[in-house]
Amino acid sequence: MIKQGETPVTRREMDESWELYTDGASSEEGAGVGILLVSPTGEEITYAIRLKFAASNNKAEYEALIAGLRLAKSIDVRQLTAYVDSQLVVSQLNGSFEARDTTMQKYLDLTKALTNTFTAFEIKQIPRNRNKK
Repeated sequence: MIKQGETPVTRREMDESWELYTDGASSEEGAGVGILLVSPTGEEITYAIRLKFAASNNKAEYEALIAGLRLAKSIDVRQLTAYVDSQLVVSQLNGSFEARDTTMQKYLDLTKALTNTFTAFEIKQIPRNRNKK
């Protein structure tokens, strides 16, 4: 249902490539994630989520990507390019790094399962300074 002031997303936009920017962080105060989903026409959907459990930076990075993938899937995005600043996440998904413990392997497996639901998916590592928004 479209709320007043919102622009409906067209079927054509669903078939074009969307961009997903995610970032996760952890500190003594807690962990959180940021998500920016950008439509082919430039419209933005943003979320900030505070995690209610202790998470390392790597776990927070995976949580951010997983939340972003779920968001994209929930609005029927079919083609997606994800931009993340975590070398570990990108390298594990591309197969150049292995997940060495069971928790990271579970994150990797879930992320791969989600990425496989898109007709086209690509992930790219970007510098942290290009992932601020």
